[in-house]
Amino acid sequence: MESRSTRVQGLVFGGLMAAMTVVFSLVPGLSVLMPIPLVLAYVRYGGRIAVMTATAATLFTMAFTGVVSAILAIPAGILPGLVFGMGFRRKWKPLTIGLAAVLTFFLGFALEYAVTRVVMFDGRDPFVAMLETPAVQNQVEMMAGVMEQTAAMIESAAADGAATTAQQQMAQQYRDMADLLRRDAVGLVWTLLPASLFFAGAFSSWFNYMLCRLILPRFGHPLPPSTPFAEFRLPIWVIWAYALISLAVPLLAGGDMTALPWWGKLLLNVFTPLMFILVLAGLAVAYGWMRRRGLAKGLAVLILAVAFLLLGQLGMQLLVLLAMWDTVFDVRGLGHGLWKRTEETRQREG
Repeated sequence: MESRSTRVQGLVFGGLMAAMTVVFSLVPGLSVLMPIPLVLAYVRYGGRIAVMTATAATLFTMAFTGVVSAILAIPAGILPGLVFGMGFRRKWKPLTIGLAAVLTFFLGFALEYAVTRVVMFDGRDPFVAMLETPAVQNQVEMMAGVMEQTAAMIESAAADGAATTAQQQMAQQYRDMADLLRRDAVGLVWTLLPASLFFAGAFSSWFNYMLCRLILPRFGHPLPPSTPFAEFRLPIWVIWAYALISLAVPLLAGGDMTALPWWGKLLLNVFTPLMFILVLAGLAVAYGWMRRRGLAKGLAVLILAVAFLLLGQLGMQLLVLLAMWDTVFDVRGLGHGLWKRTEETRQREG
C-alpha cells in the first residue's frame, strides 16, 4: 500500500513536472520536450500522479496563454506524455506504444480541429476557409499547372514513337488530378487526410520515443531496447488485411476519389500507409538476411539503396512481396510465421 510520504513525494514531483511542462509550452524552441515531464511522472509515481500533473499543467498554461492555447497544448504534449508514460510503466512493446501514440495523434487532431472550427472560424470548416484565401488559391492553381505540364512532358517524350498504354494512363492521371484540384480541393484534402495524419503521427511517435530513450535513462529510468531493424517483422493479420484491401483498391482508384463513399475513402487511406509499412518490412527482411550472411552494415545499406533507386516502383513491389513471404515462411529464421523453421535449421543456415 502506498505510504503517506510516497504520496507527498509524488505530489511534489508532479508539481515540479507540471511547472516544467508549462515552461516548455511557453518557449517555442522547447515545446518538443513537453511530453517528457509527464512521462517521468507516470513512470515514477503512476497514472494518478501523472493525470494530476497533466491537469495542473493545463490549468497553468490556460492562466498564462488563454483557454484556446491551453486546449491546443493538450494534443501537442499532454496526451503523448500520458500515453508514453503508461506504455513504459506497463512495459508495453515498442510497436504497441507506437500504435497507441498514433491513435492518440488522431484524437489530438480531432480536438484541435473542433476547437479551431468553433473558436477561430465560427463553425466553418477551417480547410474551406483557408482554401478561399487568395494565397492558397494561387498555390492550388500553381500545383494544378505543374501537373498539367508534367502530363504534357510525358506526352512529348512519347511523341517520337507510339505512346505506351502506361504513358497514356499516367498523363491522364496527372490531368485528372489537376482538374480535381481546381474543382474540389477541399474534398481532395479530406480524402487524403487520414493517410497524411497517419504518417505525421508515425513520425511524431518515433521522435517522442527517441527523446524518451535519450532523456529517461539520465533520470534513472532505462528503457528496454527496441527491436533491431534487421529483426523487424509483421504479424500475419497485416498480410491478410493488405491482400483484401488490394483486391478492392483497383475497383476504387479509377474513379473520382472525392466522390467515393466513406468506406471507399477509408480503404484508400488504409492501403497507402499499409503499403509503406510492408515496404519497410521488406527492407528489414533483405537487410537482416544480408547481415546474417556476414555482410557489413554499410555494404548492406548501400546494396539496398542502389537496388531501390534502380528498380523504382518495381523495387517497392518486390519489397512488399518479400515482406509477405517472410511473414508466412520466416525467410530470416527468426522463429515466426505460419511455417516456423526449427532451431536446428536456423543454426545450420546462420
